[in-house]
Amino acid sequence: MLSNLHKTNLGSFGMRSRILALCVGISALTGCIIVDGDNDDRTTIIDNNPPPVITEPMLVSIESDVALDATPGDGVGVFVEYYVGGTYRIWTTCDTAFSGNACAFDIFTSVDSTSNIIATAEENLEGIDSITVNPGQGTVDLRFDTGNDYDSAVIDVTPGAILRLEAFVDGNSDPRFVYWFGNGVLHEGAPTNPLDFSPSKP
Repeated sequence: MLSNLHKTNLGSFGMRSRILALCVGISALTGCIIVDGDNDDRTTIIDNNPPPVITEPMLVSIESDVALDATPGDGVGVFVEYYVGGTYRIWTTCDTAFSGNACAFDIFTSVDSTSNIIATAEENLEGIDSITVNPGQGTVDLRFDTGNDYDSAVIDVTPGAILRLEAFVDGNSDPRFVYWFGNGVLHEGAPTNPLDFSPSKP
């Protein structure tokens, strides 16, 4: 990853020396590399260590009884809602109106070990769309092929259950398209995949 100083003209040797000293001082942490151009008097700083990847699912708050809204066909999304009493609703949209293609979603969900899956229901499913429930393991797997419509599943769980969700779009692990409302704001994109949802009210 190039730092913010990539191809910035640092001007004087004194400035380059200070940048070099800073880079050497932190190189053990960032892998900083300096390349000094002889001909154009430019200094490039390269950070060859990418930011750390978070592998543990993050726990986030989801506001209870907040419905989300999106226009089918206008964009890709995996929308997560929770309703008091123990109901999660998960639905998907695609950018088919612009891309001309459908989106293949594989969404894997599970509840925490102190909770149970009570029932599931489908909304607007057709074709190869499917819901696979394993009550013994507390998992529900969703397979949606979404075009200009939306596909949705309702999962009834123990009230207040923490739901773990892992989203794949067209076969790729992709948390960028996960949306939920929590702590007073709409979240667009998840920090981890999977992600754990904790309802604000059971």
